Amino acid sequence: MEFITNEFLDINNIKKILVDIKFHEVTKNLQQVAAGKLPLPDCLSVEEISDIRDIFGWFCEVRPQEILKMLESVFSAEQNQTFDGPNWDGYKVIAAIERLIHADLKTKQRFVVLLMSYIFYEEFHYPQPETGVYDIAGNKFDQLKWVYRYWFNQLEVPEKGSELKSFFASQDVNIMVKEPTSIVIPPIPQEMWKRSLSLSCGGDLLAVDVLTPKNTTHLFDDITDFYSSADIVSANLESTIDDDKPFGRMEVKGKPFIMNTHTSMFHKFRNDAKINFFSTATNHAMDLGEDGVLKTLSVLKKSGAYYSGTAASEAEQEDVVVIEKNGLRVALLAFTFDLNGYKVPDNAPYMVNEVRFNDICPDYSLIEKQVAIAKAKGAEHIVAYCHWGWEFEMYPHVNIVKAAHKVIERGVDTILGNHPHVSQPAQIIERPNMPPALVIYAFGDFVSYHPNSRNSKLAYLVKFDIVSYFGAKAAVTNVRALPIYIVNAHLDADNYDCRIVKFENVLKNPDGYGLTELEKNQLPHLRDKVWNEILSPLVAVTKNC
Repeated sequence: MEFITNEFLDINNIKKILVDIKFHEVTKNLQQVAAGKLPLPDCLSVEEISDIRDIFGWFCEVRPQEILKMLESVFSAEQNQTFDGPNWDGYKVIAAIERLIHADLKTKQRFVVLLMSYIFYEEFHYPQPETGVYDIAGNKFDQLKWVYRYWFNQLEVPEKGSELKSFFASQDVNIMVKEPTSIVIPPIPQEMWKRSLSLSCGGDLLAVDVLTPKNTTHLFDDITDFYSSADIVSANLESTIDDDKPFGRMEVKGKPFIMNTHTSMFHKFRNDAKINFFSTATNHAMDLGEDGVLKTLSVLKKSGAYYSGTAASEAEQEDVVVIEKNGLRVALLAFTFDLNGYKVPDNAPYMVNEVRFNDICPDYSLIEKQVAIAKAKGAEHIVAYCHWGWEFEMYPHVNIVKAAHKVIERGVDTILGNHPHVSQPAQIIERPNMPPALVIYAFGDFVSYHPNSRNSKLAYLVKFDIVSYFGAKAAVTNVRALPIYIVNAHLDADNYDCRIVKFENVLKNPDGYGLTELEKNQLPHLRDKVWNEILSPLVAVTKNC
């Protein structure tokens, strides 16, 4: 999901947001920034940091009307005007304001987003509990927060008071099912007492922008040994595939960007990465309407891949995917929390499996129905691919954790989640008289281009076995995780080297992948804070790779 920033980052919208603000109550944060006591994002230049501190300090000394006057000057079309206002700190602050007035639009927007993030500090810096119906597509303030988290600060804290940080730090996803140590005599062939298959999964496939065939020659080379060697190789197809429409991101007034992937990139997913199952229930599923869904399904069907989450008919929706391998049957379901403000046609509610996980009161009846169908088809293990959560937040919300338990209670055995465009932790849900359920909240990006988001560049893949001994309930075992780094190195003009590489290789040789100096400087943070701390439940199972 991305937004047209010009639609909400304009002076009229900013003035509406600020109209009821009591500036004397929010100047404390601005003063702390000015004094260097509150940190600014590490992606800012030294000059930007200096100018922001000067201007924020000046804001604390003038009347609110002067702040609004200054912001109007910043967004004025007159590029040659000078600033005429109170002079708090002599020439220095006036020069900082004039530099901002003469800057390009993106720089001005970045400044305003940062200003909002310190005026509305709690709302921008901490996850906010959902209190009703999720609707970021229709909420300009939430869109401002989204831009802040994408451009500057992927939230690395959970909801206040949730204790989720310590909860996830305590999780152990190293599930191992013991193989029987002795077999009755005479020996029984293994296929009679052990049935198993392997499943691997990655995050969002969002091949737009620079992700074209010419820029992705070696896209999967470094990870196929781990990822592509499973019986079921899966990922989340987060765009339509319609070659009759423009490739990439398309602007639509009042809506998030439409995302459309070219068939040539889909073929790379199938042929190079060997992906044979795609979850298609995402917030972008209805981007190109009913026709876009049908054309995407046509491409999937012609490729021979399995898919779940969208359907061309009610019968197709109810014919849930059950894959049989080595005598073991596994069902693969997929659901999305939202459709970016679009709706499925009234006469075709089957087109997308929508279960509004983010809402305060989701309806799980569709999951119950599909679980029942899967069991009727003989499924012994049910996997649900859940598209849910909030983008650029490193921890799931409390209500998403509750939703995971609700989904498991309805008969799902494993949850593979995604959507936030950053990775989130995992957990085990214990079940009485049943094998434990594995929940991955978010793998993060996979094939995507989010150059402004530091934490989107680190993601992970997971591979595990589903096994049944002597006809017992099938269970997840031998969980393995592979941290990956998403490289989109700019070579020249419109030429890039886009590839997915093992994170350990980037740490060993940061100069070998065309990373910018900023990206290289961010690697220790990704290793220490993101992987070893926030994603610590996965760290133990990297040893199993």
